[in-house]
Amino acid sequence: MQNPLPASTKTESATGSTAVPVQTKVDGFGCQLAKLDDDTRFVSGDISFHRKRSADPYFGQVATEASDRGFLIGLSLKGRHRRRIFHSSNRSSLHDFEENSIYVRNFADDYKADLDGQFGFALMEISGAGLEEMAGGADLPAISELCGETAHRDAMLGGMLNAIFSVADSNNASNSLVVDQLAAAIGVHVMHAYGKASGAHETTKRRRLSTLEENRSKELLASRVSGVIALDELAEACGLSRVAFIRAFRETTGFTPHEWLTRQRIDLACSLLRASKLPLAAIAATSGLGDLSHFTRAFMKATGAAPGAWRRSRQS
Repeated sequence: MQNPLPASTKTESATGSTAVPVQTKVDGFGCQLAKLDDDTRFVSGDISFHRKRSADPYFGQVATEASDRGFLIGLSLKGRHRRRIFHSSNRSSLHDFEENSIYVRNFADDYKADLDGQFGFALMEISGAGLEEMAGGADLPAISELCGETAHRDAMLGGMLNAIFSVADSNNASNSLVVDQLAAAIGVHVMHAYGKASGAHETTKRRRLSTLEENRSKELLASRVSGVIALDELAEACGLSRVAFIRAFRETTGFTPHEWLTRQRIDLACSLLRASKLPLAAIAATSGLGDLSHFTRAFMKATGAAPGAWRRSRQS
């Protein structure tokens, strides 16, 4: 969560005189912290993800001053939310947000809006440098800004954001590659859907890893079979952006990095089930497949049998 910024509101007494200002803490998006029922944040690559929810039907006003923070994409996680956005020259516009409705705004502009109705929003903050990095990795023209949108429906982005928050909410360290891969896919979608090209497209196509890069990637993944590895570490080892690395790894091996690592973890779990008497929970932890519930789901998906049943059939 970003450091709250102090804001003050003046109250009027019965006689009309101005009372002492009341300090109200707000976040980096101008939301009153005391009125938020959910304030989740995590970072993956060039995107800072936030989830903000409030059951207060009279949330009030949000406002931010112009800055060089980059761009904000907000997606409504539920319908029946309305906001009046104030523009220059004393103009304003009223917008109704249904589920999966988005807005895109530039932090370089002042922003002020009145929020009406309960809301839940997933937010993505991306810097200008982050836009250029993601565009380059996705083999797109140079992109330095996003097109402004308000209350535009984007069901695909909604599905991806629900997925990434679901994985992040599980607090399962073994899912870090899943979060990174979803974040990369979200970045590519945002670039394609809302990116504004700022120059000629100089392609840097390289679709496959070299043998050295493939071996290096697999060695890194295998060395963390029981632990955690970040997508950025794998990409950096091959001198690629995270998006370009995922594409090249999949083209070379037929799997995403997470899929390949999961196969290694399942193979390790099978070896431990067959040759040891370790409890299932210990095997789950040793093979990097999280808690027993997650281990069971992943194992059944890969083998068609529950771990205990698979072990009994191999040891009998």
